[in-house]
Amino acid sequence: MSYFNQNDYPDIKYDRPNTSKVETIATSGCGVCACCMVVDNLAGRELYSVAKMAKLALTCGARDNYGTNITTLLKAVCKANSGFSYTTTNDENALIRHLKAGGMAICNQGDSYNVFSTSGHFVVAYRMVGSNIDILDPQMYDGKYDAYDRPNRIVKKTKYGCVVTKSELAKATADRSPAYFLVSYKGGSPVAQYGNAKMKSAQSTYCDSNLEDKIGSVSKGERVLYLGTGEGRPMIAYKISNGYKVGFVKKDTIDRD
Repeated sequence: MSYFNQNDYPDIKYDRPNTSKVETIATSGCGVCACCMVVDNLAGRELYSVAKMAKLALTCGARDNYGTNITTLLKAVCKANSGFSYTTTNDENALIRHLKAGGMAICNQGDSYNVFSTSGHFVVAYRMVGSNIDILDPQMYDGKYDAYDRPNRIVKKTKYGCVVTKSELAKATADRSPAYFLVSYKGGSPVAQYGNAKMKSAQSTYCDSNLEDKIGSVSKGERVLYLGTGEGRPMIAYKISNGYKVGFVKKDTIDRD
């Protein structure tokens, strides 16, 4: 899984237009980091570093006085990368259908209801966990989901964000339109067919190297793209119906070419 935290990038400039005030990804780049997470995870490889996405946002005019215009940035991403597309919606049921189909989404929290931030903030709807939604927060820090009334507004906190119910996400985005940017990917090299490794046996895939949070599975003999290891666990990318997934598998389950 690709995760980017804006707090890690205080040295990447991200100034507002027509101002002398110096701003950075750390102060204002939640939209940039959210877009990186969606694009790179759907592609199954790094298409954009934070620096590259920030440069695109500044070049295409997506940086505005409020943060990042996600519509403008996603249009630029889709124009530059065939296979990507997006739609918008204010309907949580449409968001859930999209996630179940393998897509990801950028969620637009407003100012009225504090779940992910005390003001406007972009987060990523990564996947479904049962009937709830796994959120990747590009501005995570210790104790974030222990503060304010957040413990009562989430299902649980995670390493990279939190899990929320549909109803709490709806409250968080109620004063924003569009509330959700649904991003899909149908392109690029078919990793499962033309990868550089194959599975020795059928394996579950997990979102982290602890092998605790299952995200999918691959079949015995299936071709995968070997991406290296994380804390001793192999990381692979493999094709699903409308894109790719990236996950960790057990050690010694892959034959390298």
